[in-house]
Formats: sequence, structure tokens, C-alpha cells
Amino acid sequence: MYANLNPRTMGLNQYSFEEVLKAACKNGFKGIEVPAHAFGSVENAKEQGKRLEDMGMRWGLMMAPCDMFKVSDGEFAGALDQWARWLERARAAGCDRAYNHLWPGSDEKDYEENFEWYHNRLEKIFRIMKENGFRYGLEYQGLRTINHEFKYPFVCNLAGAMALADSVSHEIGFVFDCIHWYTSGGGSNDLYLFLNNIDRVVNLHLDDVYTGDSKSGFIFRERAMPNENGIIDSTVIVRAFYERGYDGPVIVEPMSPTTDRYEKMDLNEAVKEAALCLNYIFKEAGVFI
Repeated sequence: MYANLNPRTMGLNQYSFEEVLKAACKNGFKGIEVPAHAFGSVENAKEQGKRLEDMGMRWGLMMAPCDMFKVSDGEFAGALDQWARWLERARAAGCDRAYNHLWPGSDEKDYEENFEWYHNRLEKIFRIMKENGFRYGLEYQGLRTINHEFKYPFVCNLAGAMALADSVSHEIGFVFDCIHWYTSGGGSNDLYLFLNNIDRVVNLHLDDVYTGDSKSGFIFRERAMPNENGIIDSTVIVRAFYERGYDGPVIVEPMSPTTDRYEKMDLNEAVKEAALCLNYIFKEAGVFI
């Protein structure tokens, strides 16, 4: 596993890729998220991949051009074509991981209808992943405050995400996010289900909740840095994934108020703080990279 800088999850989107890459390398990150514009051409992608390799770094995940499970059918078709072009370039650069999040409900479709709708879109997405040699994963959302916003509930835990993934292919994997795992109520059962399917995990998101939050009342846009409040033990999780052989990227994914603070900080200082946090967790977990 390796510490990966994702500027999007840290509130650092106001900076250019060049600025973020420089700060990431300076502060010891071993990976960085693939730029959303995906390099512009295959030739440039290869050059960027060689450059990153020379810096001793790797790519993190490839983001979709939009929310692939929210847009209209017409928008989805266009986005799928665009993503296929991006994936070709990202693969040329050396990236081979991508993911989407799932929405835990619908106001129009009941569970069965929604499952079929997701299945049909997932088949098309997985096809372009296979064609471009990508490992692809799904991230469920376990927060009950989001789930209750919808008329019809849908996938909100690992079992549901796995059922949907397996309906298309057992090669489709998953993202482990501490917040969604904790708030979904899966506990040790879901943790060990992840660990027993470690070859299907494409990313590890670390974060914490705030003292006084309950699993049922947790606010979606409020998250702390990993281990900040000692409610979710990221060290235990990282150790378990490392011992099972997880070799992918690990990111911090705080939200407000941490990202509000990062937006106002000097870029290098914000990246340094995140690096120190991850490095401490890795050290305590016995991860040597």
C-alpha cells in the first residue's frame, strides 16, 4: 500500500496539478490522483507516466467525467465515450484503477427496478474498464442521514454492493471508506468480508467522525482526519489490510471543517499535515514502504 494524495478530497482543487504534484513529492507521498483532464493525448500520458515513475511515485485512481449513476441516459452515453478516451490515456500513463460511488436510494425506482437500472449501466462501464485493463470498484454510502432522503432505499452496505457487482462480474471490486463502513453498521462482519476479498479492493479511504455523532445522525459533509477523535481506528484497519496484502492507494478523506481550513492554508502546509497523519498511521500499523 502507499500514501496517495487526492487533492479533491482535501479541498485543494484550486491548485494546478503541477503545484499539487510538487507538494506531494516534497512531503513524501508515493502516489497522486490522476488529473481529471487525463493528459490530453496518449503521447503526453506516456510522458507524464515516465515522469511520475522517475519521481518514485505512482498513480491513484481515475475519476469519471461525471456522476455515472445520476446523469440522464443521454448524458451517460456521452460521458461513457469521454471516459473511455480518458481511460486509454490514463492507462498509457500507468494508471489501472477507477471507481464510482453508488446512491443509497431513489425517489422514482423501487429496489428491484433500481437494481436492474444500475446493473445495465454497470455492464457498460465494466466493458470499457476491461477493454482498457482497469481494476474497477464500487463505493457504497452507509450514512443513514443520506439513506433516509430517498423514497425507496437501495444499496447501503457491502453485501448490497457485492450483490450488484457480482450480477455483472466477480472482477468488479470495492472501495473501503471508514465512514461508510462505520455508519452502515457492518462492523467486523463487513471488515472481514473486505479482507477476504482483498484482491477486489481498489482504494482505502481514511477518515473519522466527531465526538457526539451517532451512526444514525451523522452529517454527510462533516468528517475529521483519520484517528483525529479516536472513534474510528484507522490504524487497526490499515494494519489488517496491509497484513492481507493490500497493495493499492490510501488517501485521507476529511470534509468540513478540515477541508475549509485546508482551502485557506498554504498548499505545502496542508499537504504536509496530511502526509504526517498518514505516515504516523502507517508507522503505528507496521506498514513499511
